[in-house]
Amino acid sequence: MKSRFYTALVAMLLIVFVMSALGYAGPVRKKLAIQAGKIITISGADLKNGVILIEDGIIKAVGTDVEIPWDTFVIEAEDKVIMPGFVLAHTSSGLDRANENVPEVPFLSTFDSIDPISSYFEDSLRDGVVAMLVLPGNNTLLGGTGTVVRPHGRTVEAMLIKRYTGLKISLRPTRNTSRMGHMQRFRRYISDLKDYLEEYEQRKADAKEEKKPFDEEIDTRKQPMVDLLDEKLTAFIYCDRAADIPKAIEIHKTHEFDTVLVLGSDCYKAVGLIAKSKLPVILPPQLIVWETNEETNEEEMKIIPMIFHKAGVKFALQTDTSQYGSRYLWYQAATAVKHGMKRTEALKSITLYPAKFIGVDDRLGSIAVGKEATLVFLTGDPLDAQTWVDQVMIAGEIVYEKAEDERLKKLLEKPDEIQVPEDTD
Repeated sequence: MKSRFYTALVAMLLIVFVMSALGYAGPVRKKLAIQAGKIITISGADLKNGVILIEDGIIKAVGTDVEIPWDTFVIEAEDKVIMPGFVLAHTSSGLDRANENVPEVPFLSTFDSIDPISSYFEDSLRDGVVAMLVLPGNNTLLGGTGTVVRPHGRTVEAMLIKRYTGLKISLRPTRNTSRMGHMQRFRRYISDLKDYLEEYEQRKADAKEEKKPFDEEIDTRKQPMVDLLDEKLTAFIYCDRAADIPKAIEIHKTHEFDTVLVLGSDCYKAVGLIAKSKLPVILPPQLIVWETNEETNEEEMKIIPMIFHKAGVKFALQTDTSQYGSRYLWYQAATAVKHGMKRTEALKSITLYPAKFIGVDDRLGSIAVGKEATLVFLTGDPLDAQTWVDQVMIAGEIVYEKAEDERLKKLLEKPDEIQVPEDTD
């Protein structure tokens, strides 16, 4: 009897020990407080020696005189700069395969093609990106719908923030199609869609008049475009050249789409039209271009973010994974500041503005009461090339730590000293 008692007691103690160990290994705590050396709120003034109070992953208080409850776990980050995680409003990376062949596929979704184990997401988290809208590429007329994900999780479901977000319309003609033919194809698609909807509504009205049940649903292949017309989706219209801007604005006005313009590198030439339209834009990754002045025949540097900033256009920045500098959102913002843009606006272009464009600004993009505690812990100023992302927090949980980043450790390892064989002659 005693042996059974002692065996049960030991088992219970082991369970308590294991549960305690698990609790300390990776706690997701109900109440948290971050004591930060500096807090960049984005939506308000920067705070020195501030406190962020978090409960169940939501920010409850921010300030320099916040009282920390006795039962709160405190994260000491007095040597860190805390700011909202970076948000990417447009990317086609992280897909196992993108549709770039069939021109009219609004019913396709990137949700079905996102590859959670792609190194792109690992790199994004390491760089401080906490959310991105993964959209189809720019080589199709109606490319399909996008998915907002966080770059953390073993499955797409675990990464998911918002599944049904935005529909890509590209004004760049494909294959041997002219721009005129490309636009005609779009108009014909919309015309056919409206004819279909009129016939659908007529069948519905007839059934009602005859007091018959009507259970016909909208064709699933057409539903995203119907939702676009009903302003349940946002049109992300890709303009390859400045000449595409008037067409994009015409589409926006004619069909009353909720619209974001995704711009090519020479679209700055139409900045006046864009500013007048008051449409938000996503700038190309190449922020500096050179143009030959026809009068002087001299090369002139064009700073794209400054051109749009001076015109009063709200924009988000995007990245290019093939280029070392422009693969980082902070680098893009720093480039804009270097050439005269206001620092506050540059930081908003990689946090609050993109969050708004993709419909998650109620959760992300700034440090404010009621928003998610989705933050980056930086070793210094966010626009300083020597600053590292030390930690990333998503909804109150630390999901990345530089100290535990094995791939980064290997990258930063000093190479072994080269052993030069002795001369035997």
